[in-house]
This record gives sequence, structure tokens and C-alpha cells, in this order.
Amino acid sequence: MTNVQKQRLLEMTSGSGRRFVAGVDSRRIRRVSVVIVCWFLSNASPKALSMNGESAEYPLKLAFLYNFAKFVEWPSDSFRSPGAPLAICIVGHNPFSLDIENELRSRPAGSHPVEFLALKPTATLNACHIVFIPVTEKDQAARIVSSLKGLGALTVGESEGFAVRGGIINFTLEGGNVRFEINRLAADRAGLKISSKLLNLAKVVTEQD
Repeated sequence: MTNVQKQRLLEMTSGSGRRFVAGVDSRRIRRVSVVIVCWFLSNASPKALSMNGESAEYPLKLAFLYNFAKFVEWPSDSFRSPGAPLAICIVGHNPFSLDIENELRSRPAGSHPVEFLALKPTATLNACHIVFIPVTEKDQAARIVSSLKGLGALTVGESEGFAVRGGIINFTLEGGNVRFEINRLAADRAGLKISSKLLNLAKVVTEQD
């Protein structure tokens, strides 16, 4: 990463970054967001990162989604072939930048190319390996999670209580940082093996009946 890119990252993740973001157009915000994601992807593990400024939240969450794939093992029959795509499905409103999605499409997750699918909440999700349920669809989250039982999908949300109610991973914001919770029981039910490295970075929560 160049010094210029590092400076842009610092500007986006510092208090002065909020003033910086307010004074630039949306095109430049997208460029800086791509820089953030590239910096994030150069690290070996999905650590929590500072999120000062609303424009940085979803680039970071999208980078997390991609990185989760490196620390989760799916059942052997989840892919048609060893080189089949890993499908990240966004259900309902898609809050992510197409620029960043395109950047991630050029980066395989292990032996699998990555594809992004924006689907309606009523769509069939059988082909999805990771299912992201944004906060805009929180009222349908329980139904969507229930519909995925037995399909080996990694469900990821961003709504309060998502993980303790049966979702596998839930994004939270703590002190300006994007963090995440993991429900190990839900992962076991889905037949997913989550790396201890990822578990050590998460807040492990207990599912409520």
C-alpha cells in the first residue's frame, strides 16, 4: 500500500475524516472506500477496524463478508466442483458499492471465485453460501434464517439480537469499530466449521430459546 493510500485510509478512519468526507463528492468517496477494502484485504485476519464516518461502514462490512469465507469450512457437497463460485447473497436492499463488489470479484476465496447476488427477500436462496440480511430486512430475518435450515449457508446480519435468535454472525458497532458476534450452535446446525482464529476475534453468544 502506498503512502498516499495510507494517508487516505487514515483520513477516513480519524476524526478529521468526517470533515474530509463531508467535502468530497460521492465518486471520490467510492475511490477511498476501495482503498480501505484493499488495505483490509492485505491483512491476514479480519480484525475489527475503526469506522468513523458512515461512508466507511459498509465497505468494511463487505470486506468482512469476503474474509469470513477464508475462515469457514463448508460441507463438501456445498460446491458443484472444487473451483465453483462462492456465492455471497445480499437479501433485499443492497447497501454495498458495486465498485467494491467488482474489486472483490477479482480476488478468489481459496479455490473459489467470488460472486455477488442481490436477491429479493422472497427469492430462493439455495445457491447461496453466505447470506447477508441487512437491517432493512430485520423484520424478515427470522423467516429467512428458518428457510435456510439444512442448506449449509452462513447467515450474517446487522440487527440487534440476530445471532442470539438463530443467525450465525451478527455485525455490531462498538466505540466506532465494526465487530461481530458468532452463534456457534447455529454454525454447527448448518454444518459449518468456523476457524478458531475467527472465533477468537468474535464475541461468542449463546442462542436464546
